[in-house]
Parts: sequence; C-alpha cells; structure tokens
Amino acid sequence: MNRRRLRRVRNRRAFLVIAVCALAAAPLAAQAAGPSSTASPPAPTPPSSLVVALGLRDPAMAAGVVRGGAVVLARGFEVELAKLLARRLGLPLERFVELRPPRRLLAGSSGGWQLALAGIEASGAARATGVPSGPYLTTDAAVVLRRHLPRPRGIADLRRRTLCALRGSDSARTITTVVRPASPPLLATRPDRLRELLRTGACDAALVSSVEAGRFVRGHARELGPVTGRVESGEGLVVAVARGSGLDVAAVDRALTQLRRAGALGRLARSWLGLDPARLRTLR
Repeated sequence: MNRRRLRRVRNRRAFLVIAVCALAAAPLAAQAAGPSSTASPPAPTPPSSLVVALGLRDPAMAAGVVRGGAVVLARGFEVELAKLLARRLGLPLERFVELRPPRRLLAGSSGGWQLALAGIEASGAARATGVPSGPYLTTDAAVVLRRHLPRPRGIADLRRRTLCALRGSDSARTITTVVRPASPPLLATRPDRLRELLRTGACDAALVSSVEAGRFVRGHARELGPVTGRVESGEGLVVAVARGSGLDVAAVDRALTQLRRAGALGRLARSWLGLDPARLRTLR
C-alpha cells in the first residue's frame, strides 16, 4: 500500500509540473504570434510603366480607334496630358486602354490601368475605383455674351439679364442654383440653336461648359460676343489613380502643379479647346 501511495503522489506531482509549465508558456506563445497576425500588408510595388485609361467621348479631349481593348492612334487634350504626366513621373507610357465610366468606375475595378483621364469628376463613383487627384481642368460655366453687351462685373449683373443654356446641362443648373436670374432662362436643345438665341438677341448671355466654350464661339466671332468669365459650379476634371497600383496620388498632384506652373496645361487647353478655362475671370 505504501508503494502504491508513493506512485500516486509522484504522478500527481508530475501532472502539476506539466500543467504549470503549460500555463507559463501560453502567454509567451501568444506574444510571439501576435505581431504576425496584426501586421499590415506590404505596400504595392511601384509600376515600371504606365497603362492609362481614356474615355473616348469627345474628339477634343480624347479620340482614337479601339482594337482588342487597346486604344490606337489616340489624340486629344487628355492624351497629350497623359504623355506629359508620364514624363514627369519618370515612367514610360506603355499603352492606352478604353474606359467607360458608367460601367467600370461604378463596378469598382481598375481593369489593369494605373491612371485614368476620362472626363472624371471627383465623385463617389470615381473614389470607388481610384484616388482622385486635384483638378487639371475646370468645368465651371463660361459666360458668352451677345454682341455689344457690356461685360458683367459679377453675378449680380447677370441676374438682371436674360440667360440661356442647353437643356439638361450643368450650365442650365448653374443658372437656376447659382445665378438665380430674375427671369427664367431660355433653354435650347442644340448648340446651333443656342448660338441663334444669342445672335438674335433673344438672350443676353449663354452659359456653356468652360471645356466647350472655345469651340462654341470658334468661327462665330461676327455674330457672338466674347467669352467674358466663368461662374463656379464644380470641382473640375481629375486624374483617377487606381488603388493598389503602387502610384502615389501626391506624386501625380506634384506633376500637375509643375505642368500648370510651366504653362503646359494652358497651352494644351488653347490648342485643343480653343481657350484656357483657367484664365477666365471668376464672376462672384
């Protein structure tokens, strides 16, 4: 009996030693495993070249032929801006691809591109796919006067005038929400009809997108007055930097700032759009 009791005591002591060792080792194991489970994922590798998405919606902004998803023979304001950005970022421009904002931006998938220049405004849809840069082109409403009308000093002068715009356009909304004239605006369905309203004096000033103002008055100097200013109505067009692309939006913003200070953005606008919207006086 004494030997059996001695074996029981020894077994209990061994069990207690094992249990104490296990309890002591558990916090050390958790501490060792903790950092690896909460470590942040590694930063994306910066790209060695650029794939730029374009929206082929406007011949002056971007146009080209699409073959197998790639844009060939591309030309336009945003095409040339993409080339300048690539040089400033120090990356070769590999190719252009077509981007259709209503489908791809809302789907939240970049489709293999790093930058998108496709008439994108800094909306929630754009942020779902990419990080928006600062604006490279204003989308304010430009004011085109009828001939022989004095230039307005501010929005208060416009309120006393008869205004016109394209039906359903952002400029038409700017008239009702920002300018708020005393009389309802006249709305046209086509640019040529809008020019006719100005030419005949049916309206005193037309509000059109500043991106389209240069082309609106081109070839019509004898029948229209000048583009005299702009009414603030939006943030402007931005570059979308694809999430996970390895590109820093701050680098894109720096490149845009450098291009603006060097006058490159203004030269592109005058060449492709007929005028530089940023040089138009802001009416307040």
